[in-house]
Amino acid sequence: MNSQVESIATPAGPQAIPFYVEDLMTAARAETGLSDFGDLGFTTGLDVLCKSLRTEANLHEGGVIGQGQELLRLLINRLRYINDVKKHPEILQEKIIAPIVVVGLPRTGTSKLQRVMSGDPGVQRLDVWRLLNPAPFPDEEAGKPEGRIAFAKVVEDTFRTQFPGWMARHPMEAEEPDEELFIMEMSFESTVSAMLARAPTFFEYSMNCDPRPTYKILFEMMQYLQWQDGGSKGRPWIMKSPVHIGYMDILFEFFPDATVVHCHRDPLKTVPSFATTIQELRKTSTDQIDPVEVGHEWFDYWARLTDRYLAVRDKLPLDQIVDAKFEEICDDPLAVIKRIYQKAGRELTPEAIAGCTEYDSRRPANHWGEYSYTLEEYGLDAKEIRTRFAEYLKLFP
Repeated sequence: MNSQVESIATPAGPQAIPFYVEDLMTAARAETGLSDFGDLGFTTGLDVLCKSLRTEANLHEGGVIGQGQELLRLLINRLRYINDVKKHPEILQEKIIAPIVVVGLPRTGTSKLQRVMSGDPGVQRLDVWRLLNPAPFPDEEAGKPEGRIAFAKVVEDTFRTQFPGWMARHPMEAEEPDEELFIMEMSFESTVSAMLARAPTFFEYSMNCDPRPTYKILFEMMQYLQWQDGGSKGRPWIMKSPVHIGYMDILFEFFPDATVVHCHRDPLKTVPSFATTIQELRKTSTDQIDPVEVGHEWFDYWARLTDRYLAVRDKLPLDQIVDAKFEEICDDPLAVIKRIYQKAGRELTPEAIAGCTEYDSRRPANHWGEYSYTLEEYGLDAKEIRTRFAEYLKLFP
């Protein structure tokens, strides 16, 4: 891959920012003219991540620029959020009421279900342009986020034209929904940052962090986005992230009235499918990728999160959880949504049915291209996966 590839996080010609906390914070201050980052507890994780990017990630030149811009974007949004809360403390009074949260191992139909369900005009959507920049741009008029949409379209176009393998596996479209991991990154304690680039030290650090600061930021950013949109107006958020599977108890701490949809698929499919997804994502920043290392790292990750889920499952409000199989999500997502809405006490209106059906029809399977993968190319063993997920498979065969 050409190491001069344009950053996926910025439109044109940025300079590399040294991977040091103070350099990044100085750049964010200079970009915004703001200085208050709020609670500086996040700097510990940012420092660990910076060290991993400097010494472990094997970034090419474009990757150095892109990863620096990614960190800068997160810091800029933090500065703008803190500034807006000072001006508008009512942001913190927004109530996040009865969201619908899609969880499960990755590659289990979570994205499809979230996106089809977000076709309902009576819900709040986490579109990519909002996730990348939850804070309005300077001088942005209320209700006119064209600048943020344009930013997200640059990201979309870069992926579409330069990294079609990624788009085939996880399409990111500026004005379509995606997962809240992009917001959770703002804590600098979420393992998602180790998905973007090889960062084993940060990976282990994040796995041992208290997840509450990450969920606190997620909750606050959703309040912020909802405030920008004039309040909830009776519209629940449609959320989604496979990562929640390891933190279901914490998810319910912050969203106690949530309806959670737990998606299921054979781990023999999900584990290598996620490995190929990470491999394609990392091609945006490095030419040095060991597929076997990727396979084992993320097999271990999802197995550990599943262990965490199993350890707390009996304490969860199971009457607020809907189970859905990958096959039924693919074959008849509307039937699954009917069950979800029944559990959530929502009416599936004709307008909702039309919106969900419209999305499903215009984004069929393999819309962005087909791809394949095997266990062997990632050094994975079927028996080992079956053994590691044995307790999960007893519950969800």
